[in-house]
This record gives sequence, C-alpha cells and structure tokens, in this order.
Amino acid sequence: MKTQKKIIIYVSILVFSFIPMIMGSYPNRLYEKSFNALNKTEENFNNAQNPVLSTHKTNYDIIEEMFGDKLSQYSTLGYFPQVYETSLQATYYALYSLDSIGKLDQINQTKIIDYIISQFDANLGIFKDDYSDRYLNTRSGPHYPLTSVLEVNCYAILSLEILERLDLINIQQSINFIWSCYNPISSGFIGQPFNLNLDSYFKISTMDNTYFALKTLDLLLNNWVSYNQETNELIQYINSLQILNSIDWKLGGFRNDNNNSVNSLIYAEPNLISSYYCIKSLEIFGMISSIDINTFNQFLSSLYNPTEFYFRVSLSGFNSFINIIASAIGIELSALTGFSTINRNSVINFILNNRNHLGIWNQSTTVNTHELIDTFQVLRSLKETGEIIRFTSQEKDQIESSIGLFHQYDGYSLLPKDYTSIEFLFSIINSFHYFGRISDIDILNFYNNIEKIYSEEDFIKEAGFFGNLNFDEYHISFRSFPIEYYGSGNYYISHKFTYFALESLQKIFKLDDFALKVNLLNIVNNILNSQFLDPEYENFGAFLPTQTFTLFPSEVQDSDIYFQYSYYSIKTLVLLANFLNLGDLNTLAFNKGALYGYITRNIFLTNGMLYFNPEDSSNTETILEYNYYMIYILKALNLFDLDLNNITEFIFQNINYENIRNIYYCYKINDILDLGIIFDVNLTSNLVRQLYSEGLHEFYESKNLQVINQEIFLWISEMAMNDDIYIHCSYKDTVKLGGLNTISTAFSNLIFTEYGQLTSVLFESDQLGTLNLEKQFDNTYQISFIIPEDPNFFPTVNGKIMIYDHSKLIGQVPVSFQTNFEQLVDFIPFQNKESTKFTVNVSRKFSSQFQPVYNSTLIVDVLISDTLLETTNFTREDFESYSKFNLNYEYKVPGDYYFKVRLVDNFFPEGLTLFDYNTQSGQMEPDSQVQLKVNGEILAVAGVGITIGLVVFVIKSGRWIKIKIKEGDKSEVMKNKNVKSRKSELTDELKGISFEDFY
Repeated sequence: MKTQKKIIIYVSILVFSFIPMIMGSYPNRLYEKSFNALNKTEENFNNAQNPVLSTHKTNYDIIEEMFGDKLSQYSTLGYFPQVYETSLQATYYALYSLDSIGKLDQINQTKIIDYIISQFDANLGIFKDDYSDRYLNTRSGPHYPLTSVLEVNCYAILSLEILERLDLINIQQSINFIWSCYNPISSGFIGQPFNLNLDSYFKISTMDNTYFALKTLDLLLNNWVSYNQETNELIQYINSLQILNSIDWKLGGFRNDNNNSVNSLIYAEPNLISSYYCIKSLEIFGMISSIDINTFNQFLSSLYNPTEFYFRVSLSGFNSFINIIASAIGIELSALTGFSTINRNSVINFILNNRNHLGIWNQSTTVNTHELIDTFQVLRSLKETGEIIRFTSQEKDQIESSIGLFHQYDGYSLLPKDYTSIEFLFSIINSFHYFGRISDIDILNFYNNIEKIYSEEDFIKEAGFFGNLNFDEYHISFRSFPIEYYGSGNYYISHKFTYFALESLQKIFKLDDFALKVNLLNIVNNILNSQFLDPEYENFGAFLPTQTFTLFPSEVQDSDIYFQYSYYSIKTLVLLANFLNLGDLNTLAFNKGALYGYITRNIFLTNGMLYFNPEDSSNTETILEYNYYMIYILKALNLFDLDLNNITEFIFQNINYENIRNIYYCYKINDILDLGIIFDVNLTSNLVRQLYSEGLHEFYESKNLQVINQEIFLWISEMAMNDDIYIHCSYKDTVKLGGLNTISTAFSNLIFTEYGQLTSVLFESDQLGTLNLEKQFDNTYQISFIIPEDPNFFPTVNGKIMIYDHSKLIGQVPVSFQTNFEQLVDFIPFQNKESTKFTVNVSRKFSSQFQPVYNSTLIVDVLISDTLLETTNFTREDFESYSKFNLNYEYKVPGDYYFKVRLVDNFFPEGLTLFDYNTQSGQMEPDSQVQLKVNGEILAVAGVGITIGLVVFVIKSGRWIKIKIKEGDKSEVMKNKNVKSRKSELTDELKGISFEDFY
C-alpha cells in the first residue's frame, strides 16, 4: 500500500505516467479513409495445432476441472497464470530472443507462423493487430511507441524471416507499404502511410519507426541503389538528431525525433535507446562515421558509471532507471563508435550477474518488473556484440523456459503469465465465491497483494487501486505499454480496478481489515470529484477514470470519457455506501441529473429496439454490455423508466448463441429487469462445452475460437449458480398408507444440464424426515419409501425437494401427495315400535389385508324434528378382519327421528360422517321410501346392506417447474403441472369379503 512518497516519486509519476494516461483513442479518420481499418482476417489453426476442445465432458465436469486446475497451478507456481493480449511486437521479441540463444527449434514454429499470417488483412494488404489499431485510434497527442502500423508490419516480416517463411508474403507489396510511410518533407519514417492531412503528431518522423523500416527494407531489397536520394536524406535526417550544441548538457546524444515538444519514446531525450536507433540505422548504410563520434563518446561517458560498471539510459531521471538494458545497449554502441574507456568485461558481468530468479532480466537493479522487451533488448545487444557465448547450456535452457512465460495460446505477449491483474484475481475470487469455495483459496496472500496496490497521493488527486499486482512499488509503469493498461480506454489505475479490489476484499472477508488502515471516504470523495461537469462538452455528467484526470484541460477530460468508468464509479459508490452506512446512493454529493442526462442523450430507439451506445460501437456484444451498465445505473439512481418491450426486442434481435459474452449480458439484462425471457438451455449449455479448451483450461469467447477471455469463467460460474433452475419432478399423487411412493427428479439451468458428485438432492419432510435421493444412470435423482400406516401421514404428506451444490442451496420445489386407505362399511338397521337397532361393520385395508378399526369410536347424533336430542356412542367389538359396532336406541318420544353417524379416531379426529338415517317411531320395519344418506365421497352402497370402499390411485407425471431460488423460500411456478389420474376398481376385492355371518 502506497500512501506517501518523496517528491522525486511525484516527478517520476508525472513524467512517465501522466503522458501515457492521457493517450486515449478515437478513430483517425484520415488513415481509415485510405486504408479503411477492417476486422483482422480470422484463420483458425488446423485441428492438430488447436488446443483440444471439450466434446465429451459435462459442463459440471468442466467447471470442476477448472477449479482443480486453478488450485493446482497456484499450489505449484504460486500464482494463477494470466492470459494477456498477444501481439506481433511481442512475437518478434520472443522469436529473436530464442533464435539468439539457439532455441528456436524448441517451439511450435508452424503454430507461430499461423498466428502471424492470421494477422494479415488481405483487404488492406498489410499486417495489423490490436496494438496497431490502438495506434490508429490514438487521440490527438503522443502515441505509444514501438506499436505503429509500420512497426507492426516490420515485426511480422522480421519474424517470418527468422522462421524462414518470407515466401508467405508479397515482397514487393511489403516494400511499397514501408516506403509509403516515408516522410518526404522531413525524411525519416512515420507510423503509417504519409498524408499531409494527418494529425500533426502522426506526421512526426521518429527513429524507432525509421530503424525498423530500414532494417526490414534492408532485408527485402536487393540493394539501395534505386533509393540514393532517400538514403542521403535519411543520413542527413539522422545526423540532424544529434545534439551538437556545446552548451547543451546533453551534448552528443541523439533524439528520437526533431520535435522538441514531444518525447516519442516517452523517455527524456536524448537517451541511449534513441541513440541506438540512430546509430544502428546508419550502420545499415555504412555511415556511422558521419556522426560526431567524439561528442557521442562524451555522451556515453556521461552515462557510464565507472565504479558500478553500468550505463544510465539518459542524463535525466533516476541513475538506475533501466540500467541493465542501458548497459547492454551501451556495450554495443561503445563497440560501434570505438568508445574504449569502459571496463567492458565488468559491464558484461554486471548484465549477466543481474539476471533475476527466472534467469531473464528485470528492467533495472531497482525496478523489479520483467517484461519481454527487457530480455529482448539485452539479448539483442549481447548477440550483436558476440557475447551470447558466455551463457552455459543450462543458462540458455533457463532463458528459453522463462521466455515461455510470455507465450500465450497463439503468439507471445508483452507481459508474462506470472503477472496477475486485479481483474483476473477478482474473477477467480468471485468464481470460488459462487461455488462456496472461498476457503479453498489463499485469502491472506490475496489480501496482502491487494493491499499493496492501493495508492493515495493528494498531489495528483489519486485514491484507488492499480490494475496489476506486480507493478513495482516505486515505478508504477510498464515500459512496453501493454494494451491491458494503456490506451483504448484502459489505464493502469481507475475506478474499475478500485471496484474489483474492494469487491474482492469483501468476498474474502478482508474489507474490514483494509478499512482499519485506509480511510475509505477518501475513495468515495475521489470518485465523487471525478464526475465531468463542464457543460460545454457532450460528455457532461459522465465519470472520468480517476480524479487525476481533472488536472487536465476539459478538452482532454472529455476525450477520456469511457462509459465503463461511470458504471464502475456507481458500483463502487454503492458498495462503499453500504459498507460505511452512508445511506442511499442518492444522498451522496454528485450531480445525478447530469449523469441521467448523459445517459439519455445516448439512448437510441430504432425499429422498436432500445439500446444505449455512447461510443458509437458497432460491436453487438459491447452494446449489450453497455445496455446492462446503463440499466444498472438508472435503477441505482431510482430513475429507470424505459420501455421493457423495446429492451426485450433488442435482445431478441441480437441474441447470439455462438458468443458467450453475448449470452451473458442478455442474461444479466433479463435478470436485472425480470423480463421473463426463456433462453435456449440446450444451445447455451452446448456452447459452454464447445468453447472450453481442455489443453488451456480456459474458454474462448465465441465459436470462431480466436480470443481467450479469462473473465468467462466468472460469467459461467455466476450463471451456473444464479440462473433460475428448471426442476422436473415426478411422484404418485395418491398413495395407500403402507404403500410405496417414488420421487424422481431432474434439474438443469442455462449452464448445467447435468450435475456432479458435489451435488446432493434431499427430500425434507416434517413427517418423513430427511431422505437422500440417489443419482441414477440417466442423471435423474430418485428415492423410494414406504408410507407408514400411521395417522401422522394421513391425509397428506408434505415436504420439499432441496437441491444443493457445493453445500449451497440452488433449487427447491414443494412436494405434496395424498394418502388413503380402503374402508369397508356394512350397515343394516333393525327397527320395532320402541327402538331402532344399528349394526355397523367397519374394516380397513392399508397395504396388505383388511383389519379392525382399533381405537375407533362410532358416535351418533340423534335429532327429532331438527332438534338435537342427544349424542351417544356405539359399542365396539373387534374381530380378526373387522370391527363390529352396535347401538340399540329406544325412542324417547314419538316423532320423526334423524340419526347422524360419524366415525372418530386418530385418522379422523374431527369425525368422518358415515351415513344419516331417517325413521319414525312406531314403525315395525324401515320405510323403504326413507332415503339413507351416506357420505358420497367415502361410501358406496352395495347389495342389501351398505358395503363401502374407496381407492384412488393417481400418478403424477411429466412436471417441469422453473424455480427462482434467489427469492428464498418463496417459489414461483413458471409452468403448470400436467397431472393424469386413474381410479382402481375394488370389485374383485369386495367380492372376496362377506359380512353375511355377522348378524
């Protein structure tokens, strides 16, 4: 954690950090008019070279495999290997370095060739990658060095030459393109084809462009004879860059360009790197002697440390800044210009002795970061000076192995795999969180790493987190300017990274600890003060990446507005407002109306589709992502009032089941607005399997298999655990007491159509307890059980199917079925003038045979003329298979009697009416006209007496229920059940039972 620095550190940040921070991006229309930047040619590797894709594993198996692989990698390596953007620049650096130590044969050259050729745009006739696109999209101002369109093409050609495959390109076409970048006015080369109408910064010739152009032309041309004029102009131009003013304290060195207002290499000029490009360019023409060698040697002498035997890179800045790289370059330039007042052997030993633990080089002895450019520049000079022979075979093996850290799934990246971004760590932590596995990760180490990247500097209005865990504490910069942190809307510190860090701390239960060391209100205020509120500009109301940008003019601030930072600003404010109990978001001091206005100005309604597109993107996935951001912000502000139908229509028209980023943001929009969209489960779950690389243990973003995106693991984890689960449950609707019921269930969601060993399914019932459903061969879960012949299980059995994964409840559905039993009732009344005698035989059958009704009572209510006269009980006598109830009732008074008979026991504690009987006193036999009323739901008349029986056997089948588990115990049935029933006949059984002998 960095909260205080000396003033020299402030100067360093201002010199080396502010300039790249303001390099944003907007289309350079002039270049596009000539070369119309198109999507790069996409050519899949052949099957033999592609990472093996998963075809047979379930998605559950894939995710479990990924968790296991992540933990295994961390246990072995101490970090999670990061995937970085590949580039032609990095690929050239790697190939040159490997070739210099004789290790080129250790790599898959065919795969690298395929990658290089895949970056060729046939429509434009040039190579291009995301770095050259960043160069083209640089806003007015300095661009990042060494990644121009020209240089990217040179890297590709030089790489193919190393691989001995120049036959794959059109040599003359490449020559023509390089010469099209020549500046006929000043001489030298610029980064793209020269045009007078280009922005002034793009028309500045630089020596890095010139060096790579000349080096590549020297490779492609038979000779320079046809270019005598240009050669002379170039020699003169290069010599003009040497500082020969005797009163200038930087005398003798070479600048990278002739514009004093620009440091095109970012470093203070002149320096050893710009001087290298100049002198090495002149070496191509054999014209090193044309420079003032004496003054240049004075420049070398001023940079040389004779006591510690290293070179500084320039006379400005820190003495040790990139001193290892500067020493390698210094050795080569000393040899080329005859500078002999150095201890060459000691300088070489300084270089060799300062390899890091990986066997390659950090950028200096004090800045402990290693980028591919560092090792490349050291090995390049050691090779040119013939010093590669100093390495032993074992040392070369170690260097080759460490260069492998920069190898990605297709080419090479500028940053190594052991450098972890906070975004990647956030993805890892949250993936483990969704599966309830936070305890599996190294919480303490993660906390320490996150704490270290916090920076608070009042001088530059900074309070937030850096984007990478491996930035050096005293030099917050990567000298190769990787695209993940520089340009195209990316910065090395931002509110986005602050959100990732704070949310990660909260997930690992360490935000409280962090709050004891840092005043979190400073972060809140930094975000609030970063809102852009100059009403003269279109982006009025949006948020800047950090408050630091408010130090720049409004024009620069406006050009550095990217919508993602408004989203992450609001996300962070919500998080901190909740954590610090600051109240509702709307109570915080920022201009909600301005933010709302910024959003509404960028909402479009076309053909019934509503979408948000502030940056005029043509990428559907980006628009979907922005739509979600927009909706989240409006809902957080309590200002959402958009037409849901129009939003839904945009999803319907743009959903793409071949791109997981597309599916994820459609899912997020559907979830936050509860639109009720039913996604295609099969297409989505199949897509996950199709995008997974078993060799890389990562996901591609789309079916074209071009881009690996490590954030996808988080997206899939989130959808797997949070998506509404679809549950199919079947069981009998009605079961006899003592009978068997079987509950079978299957379930799935967008990601999982099958679950694994860490999934458990329980039937939880107050009556039956907890029963474990076992997994079957067809991936259903099943349990069979006997219903006890007990009143506690009559007339219904209730419970819930509870589905757990990694001990987390992911779904539940209620289960309820009826229970019954067979009950036979035989009743014949006997009557005389003074009384009526009732004999009632009752028999019950549960699962096997008929039996008496033990502990049952027959009660009769006696009414006369609708007035209750009395209530009395039958007597009971139990036999083997039935109970016999008797009552001899003597009339109390003459009249019309009404007898209401009911059965009371543990099954019917409130009583079950068996029948009603009407008669008159004074009659000798029952009146055949008097109707006997029985309980129609329970009783049926058979024969002379009343033989009663019932059985209902209902089978529930095919029920799909969609449960929104996130709503807690309240479940919502999304599809109606489909129930079929059948009644079983008792005819055969009734024939087998007779009460003729009972009377």
